[in-house]
Amino acid sequence: MSFDPSTVTTKQLRNFGWLMAGLFLVIGLWPLVIHGTGLRSWSAVVAGLWGAMALAWPKGLMPVFRGWMWFAEKLGWFNTRVLLSVIYYVLLTPISLFMRMLGKKPLQCDFDPQKSSYRETKAVRTPDHVMKPF
Repeated sequence: MSFDPSTVTTKQLRNFGWLMAGLFLVIGLWPLVIHGTGLRSWSAVVAGLWGAMALAWPKGLMPVFRGWMWFAEKLGWFNTRVLLSVIYYVLLTPISLFMRMLGKKPLQCDFDPQKSSYRETKAVRTPDHVMKPF
């Protein structure tokens, strides 16, 4: 799916501006709140500019929004193909091989040709079981 700039609304641009203003405000306030040191004034100024643009002229944020969406598409492609593949093959595959060596089967999905059904019947509960769940 590709980004279509013709579908962008003023509300989306305004939300983008507020989001970026909030992000830069957090960056600016971080040393003050967490470490007790001075405010990052450059970040507070940038947050003010983003907020002013979001409030007064959200359409002016369109070039930055377009670049951000281009970056987001590239990052999404990278995440889905590269990072998730690495996580699967580096993390999940060794765990599954280790569990298989130990004989563990958490899903209990053994085939039994003698069974007519794999359905497990549950015990019937009384209607007042929801009155005191814990």
